[in-house]
Amino acid sequence: MTGHGNINFSDYEVQRLRTYLMQGGFLYADDDYGMDKAFRREMKKVFPDQELIELPFSYGIYNCHFHFPNGVPKTHKHDGKPPQGFGLFHNGRLVVYYTYESNPSDGWDDPDVHGDPESVRQEALRFGTNIVVWVLTH
Repeated sequence: MTGHGNINFSDYEVQRLRTYLMQGGFLYADDDYGMDKAFRREMKKVFPDQELIELPFSYGIYNCHFHFPNGVPKTHKHDGKPPQGFGLFHNGRLVVYYTYESNPSDGWDDPDVHGDPESVRQEALRFGTNIVVWVLTH
């Protein structure tokens, strides 16, 4: 899930997403500059008793295949803030992973779309591989 600006889940969508996540599903969301406030608000509807927590750099998603000792890689500058990765958990399992101020999903586009250097694109693709490996093994 990625985007710019507002998102708004209906009551039905909140319930369906919550059920999906609690029964083994996973949601990866990437703030593509401007989705943060709305995403946090909507996740509060899905899990009202939880807050997104920043994952430590030692968390397994950063090391399950490729090694990212500083956590989420910085694909785009945005506001110049450090990249962060947040999670929501159900019964100890990461069910929502949210990247902020990093934009790895832009690095997955065709090279002409964002004009990222090849090294940045490769780093974003390696990070995406970690997300997929983590989800498939947890």
